[in-house]
Amino acid sequence: MHTYTFQLPNADKNMGTVYLPNETANNCPIMVFCHGWGGDRVLSPANKVVCDTALSQGIAFVTLDFYGCGDTGGDYSGMTYGRWAENLADLITWIEEQSFADKNKIGCYSISSGTTTALRLAAYDHRIAYVVSIATCISGHFGMNNGGPTKKFADHCRELVNGGKQEIFGVEFALDFFTDTIGNAPIHTIKNIECPVLIMQGMADNTFRLADAKMAYDLLCQAERTVKYIEIPDGDHGLGNTIDQAVEYTFSWLQEIF
Repeated sequence: MHTYTFQLPNADKNMGTVYLPNETANNCPIMVFCHGWGGDRVLSPANKVVCDTALSQGIAFVTLDFYGCGDTGGDYSGMTYGRWAENLADLITWIEEQSFADKNKIGCYSISSGTTTALRLAAYDHRIAYVVSIATCISGHFGMNNGGPTKKFADHCRELVNGGKQEIFGVEFALDFFTDTIGNAPIHTIKNIECPVLIMQGMADNTFRLADAKMAYDLLCQAERTVKYIEIPDGDHGLGNTIDQAVEYTFSWLQEIF
């Protein structure tokens, strides 16, 4: 394995890490890790298993700190999923320019809010070759214990329009975050995705993620897209407690689509 860090030459100066099967790797398929809300590019023990399995199969693994996260930094209150999607698009452009990459096989392994980013970009950027979606989030229904973005917007619309802010997961957000999250959620555009999508859902996750996963699958089926849906009975939010199953399903599916 060969590892190095990089910084994108974009406005947000995103920091990332490349994991290569070996120092002379060339023309490799790519798996981009899309972390969730409040996460970063540092791999948890479970996601390291995913990375190691990818490398063992000759697949390069690339991680990125989205805006507001990790070494990229920035004011998290300036985060939107549109901004994260732009970060991901910038990363794909950078990967395409690297000698280690097969630019026709750049896919995403995404978790929670990372699925929002990956699915949102895949709807209009057809450079993405596949999306693995775990704890799928295609609607504005998250953080619902505190009302969620949709309810917060409905209850405080006038205040937000007049320059106020509302809290989501301990962060105060202005109007742009709410209009972007609700108006541009992947639920509106998921039917435009052309690449294969694997939806894996832990059944011990919260009910909103269960509902979004099934909605995503149903919408892709209605559009006659290539999609596979797998439920993992004891799986938690990121499938960290059932990572061996997640890895087996993921890499078996990749062999099917390629």
